[in-house]
Amino acid sequence: MNTENRYPVSASLFMLREIKNRQEKVNRGYQLLKRKAEALRLRGRQAAAELATTQGILGHILKEAYISLAAIKFTNGESNALVLENVGEAQIRVQRVPENISGVSTVSLQIVEDTNVNDSLRYAGLGAGGHRTTETKKAFKKAIELLIKFASLRNTCLLLDEAIKSTLRKVNGIEKVIMPKLRNTENYILTEMDEREREELYRLKMVKAKKNFSQTLSKIKVDKKSVCGDSDKSITPSVSSKESFESLAKIWPCTQISSTTVSAGDFKPVCYPHNWEDEDLLF
Repeated sequence: MNTENRYPVSASLFMLREIKNRQEKVNRGYQLLKRKAEALRLRGRQAAAELATTQGILGHILKEAYISLAAIKFTNGESNALVLENVGEAQIRVQRVPENISGVSTVSLQIVEDTNVNDSLRYAGLGAGGHRTTETKKAFKKAIELLIKFASLRNTCLLLDEAIKSTLRKVNGIEKVIMPKLRNTENYILTEMDEREREELYRLKMVKAKKNFSQTLSKIKVDKKSVCGDSDKSITPSVSSKESFESLAKIWPCTQISSTTVSAGDFKPVCYPHNWEDEDLLF
């Protein structure tokens, strides 16, 4: 397996549990991030729709306000000097209100109108064009309110757009990088553990077969001693290799046991019994 697409861990039960726990946490975080992205998209679409509507209304209101201002200039002449001389405290103020949208901190702008402030231009237009002056003041006041709302919605849309991009990067990183690495690491650990189990089973079978073979040879030696008798213990009769393997075949039958013979320089190796079963591993 490619080591670049998995984490460098050792194949053990402890690491397998750790990888599975990490996979559960990553899946939980992945689902939460997907829900967050969907909520941000929904809120962003709503803010974008409101922004488009406000922009259309604002264009119309500004056009009407500047037309009424042109009518005042036509009626009363240039009044910029009068307005600049009577500038006082602002009647409309802006308040920043923090807002949390699915974990994203945004700032919305709210209009605060101070009614205690005296209007310095409340007597403007008494000589002529007072009605048009009042309409112009109302039109520009409404335009200011729409401008504040437009600025708040635009700021919200920009912040939500950045948050959506960041969240989608995280979601794609988890889905395309982290989760495949965790799956490959888990598969690697399971494969290594299965391979070790097979090696251990094969080793136990070989140990059991060797032990049984040594026990069989010891039984053959005991049988030889019993055949020779107890009268002459110092003299050990010579038994040929063919007779030894015939006795071994009687005690442990195996179809693949062959005798070691040397004729004309040819050597035939001995095939030891290997037809063991799984229950032979129970020591």
